[in-house]
Amino acid sequence: MTEVERSDARDLTGPQKAAAILLTLGKPTAAQLMKHLTHGELRIVTLAAARLGVLPSDQIETLVREFSSAYSAGAALLGDASQARALLTDAVPGDQISDILAELGGASLGPDVWKSMANLPDALLATFLKEEHPLTATFVLAKLEPALSARVIAQLPRELRNQVLVRLLSPPKVGPGALALIEDAVREALLGGAAAARGEDNRAKIADIINNLDAADAEDVMKALAGAKPQDARIVRTMLFSFNDLTRLTQRARALLFDKLTTDVIVLALRGTDTDFREPVLSAMASRSRRLVESELANASSAPAAEIEKARRQIVKLVLVMAQRGEIELPQSDDAAGG
Repeated sequence: MTEVERSDARDLTGPQKAAAILLTLGKPTAAQLMKHLTHGELRIVTLAAARLGVLPSDQIETLVREFSSAYSAGAALLGDASQARALLTDAVPGDQISDILAELGGASLGPDVWKSMANLPDALLATFLKEEHPLTATFVLAKLEPALSARVIAQLPRELRNQVLVRLLSPPKVGPGALALIEDAVREALLGGAAAARGEDNRAKIADIINNLDAADAEDVMKALAGAKPQDARIVRTMLFSFNDLTRLTQRARALLFDKLTTDVIVLALRGTDTDFREPVLSAMASRSRRLVESELANASSAPAAEIEKARRQIVKLVLVMAQRGEIELPQSDDAAGG
């Protein structure tokens, strides 16, 4: 297992520090201490132990010095799923052990896959679930926060949506082994496998690059990507947005967007656009703000093309940030909408 890269033991969270100390103490002493923890505390510490990775002996010393000045150096420490299981044995009743271990399926592989999914665009999750069996889709949605599940379900085709909602009344149950396989598959398909454990997502990076290309170049790249890796292309397309897509945002989304922009930026970005584009864009603005923008646009003064492009990129960037935060939804491409 690759050693966890931490420059300082202080980078560890509280639960991680507690898990490291318990692993250092050994099973008998740790079991006695863990009997004093609540079920919720046991769950948190056990999950932290499963995801701890390797800690060098010097970092263990730093941790232990926080509790005792009499600690002497020892060997490196490894925290993984098997060590986490060992911590629980003899410390808590068997029924509690099985309940806690049910969450340890893919724990040693990286961050919690379900929490990581909450950071993905809703349209991306919907596109992924459209291609899965209804049972799989139901299980995945049952693991997500209700608000996120609701947004994703709303984007599913009618038949799949109805099947999922009915099945959610009694979501499928899986054992730890099956859970590990499902988490691995979801992690690989949506989070980029091992790269996701390092906080990387190449598809998100590609989408960010494409979002900064001219429309013609962006479409050319997407055609090449679709020919080489169609599944990745479908996911990347859900992350794309250009200035010309402003008219495809909902009225509410445009209103929220313009509330965060200055009149100068809006006027500059709309320079050179035609009436067919301006009308739906400006219709989302408050009447007073709209009159100001229209008055400025009626002025015959021009602006450098570079400044216009900069303003448009600023708007696109803000749209993507708001979508990432869940404040607005990006318009689905024809590919995504068609499933």
